[in-house]
Amino acid sequence: MKADKELEDFIAQHVKSLLLWELLVFLSNNPGITDNAEGIASRLGRRAEDLRPPLTHLHAKQILKQWGDAKDPVYAYQPSPKQARAIEKFMQFNNSKQGKLIIWSQLLKHGMR
Repeated sequence: MKADKELEDFIAQHVKSLLLWELLVFLSNNPGITDNAEGIASRLGRRAEDLRPPLTHLHAKQILKQWGDAKDPVYAYQPSPKQARAIEKFMQFNNSKQGKLIIWSQLLKHGMR
């Protein structure tokens, strides 16, 4: 599978780090997840403070809904229709060996964080 312009743009905007990549895959594979940063972090074996910026990013990009206390919001995976189509395409790409290699190369090219 080859990345088209739409997919390349999605990766450039949303897969800026290994953590964002991991979160997108996790959320896509677990669409019913509704939890705060602590709960999501425990499922991923990560620290909540490391997840807060990526969760905020995904909320700003209409991939996550957020509500509750501003200091400890609850998140739910509810992408907009446009984002849902882009994520589906991304997941198909991500599920191929070639796709993963291309994503890795993009992360390295742009100074993986």
